[in-house]
Amino acid sequence: MGPLQQALATVGVLIIAAVLGYNLWQGWRLRRRRLRAEPDAPAPGDAFAATTPEQRVEPGLDEPLDDAQQQAAAPAAAAEAPRARAPLARIDPLIDAIASFVLDQPVPGEALQPRLPRSARAGTKPLLFEGRNAASGAWEPLQPGQRYAEVQAAVQLASRSGALNAIEYSEFVTKCHALGEALGVAPDLPDMAEVLEQARELDGFAAGNDAQLSINLQAQGVAWGLDYLRQQAQACGFTTNLAAGRMALVEALADGGDATPRRYAVVQLQFDAHAELADDPAMPVARATLLLDVPQVPQALRPFARMREVAGQLAQALGARQVDDNGAPLSATALDQIEVQLQHLYGSLESRGLGAGSAAAQRLFA
Repeated sequence: MGPLQQALATVGVLIIAAVLGYNLWQGWRLRRRRLRAEPDAPAPGDAFAATTPEQRVEPGLDEPLDDAQQQAAAPAAAAEAPRARAPLARIDPLIDAIASFVLDQPVPGEALQPRLPRSARAGTKPLLFEGRNAASGAWEPLQPGQRYAEVQAAVQLASRSGALNAIEYSEFVTKCHALGEALGVAPDLPDMAEVLEQARELDGFAAGNDAQLSINLQAQGVAWGLDYLRQQAQACGFTTNLAAGRMALVEALADGGDATPRRYAVVQLQFDAHAELADDPAMPVARATLLLDVPQVPQALRPFARMREVAGQLAQALGARQVDDNGAPLSATALDQIEVQLQHLYGSLESRGLGAGSAAAQRLFA
């Protein structure tokens, strides 16, 4: 290793050490602040120390926000509103590192929400927050009108962008300490070395069990008009528009004890987005691609069989050839072999508790 590489390595180690040192100092400062509380006055977490019900006051988090805090919280609430209609991601120890905050007294969700970090990410990894409902004991996303005895913060260990790294975990720790200061409670954080080892192992598993399959439809001779392609795709079940040049064949599946079936984009159809953005229904399109993101779709929906079925229907309707990414013809024998290999992949995912189409699998392979 040359002098330049040695210097860069030393600087990197010093930066990480400084971040970790800052995190430890923040935790020490919070603990010291609580120990130095006035003996004749309730500590921040002891707001119920009054002797009579009339004298009791709720914990400090119940206090109304001032105007500046309300204005700061408003954009975050507005940004969350459109996502409320979609199923919320939930913390899962299979793919998350979890920090906990045990509150001295139950606190309303509307008082907790504004204290959460403005950015729910640490580097490229998403953060999630849940509370243990004081009435039911169940863990759930923080909601107004409910009171919580404990809060959990989690950072995802891995995704298709790679494993959680030391800098991302340090950012998570810093945000946990800031949240702890706002709550008046020191966070219980997992060991960094253990978390990073879990992240590397999970990332290795995900890399070895990921699959995104495609079947290309190639025009023979004359290209198709954009409108004609869309009409034929809709006749084959592609009735959902995802974006310009992207359609989906969506099917529903009852998910365990949930009475409301979940909808999945079983197969996607992609074609030239520029053709659609040109707003010309006669714009020629010579190639379209059917896509299956294997970990994202439950095996029970038979997604690969559905993709083969609609590929055959579309190829016949369009007069197209089924080819691979290199333009070579795709034979039925080759597709049969892929289907056999998929059974092994599904089994591997199930054995890990990350069955295809599960909420955890959808987050990990995103």
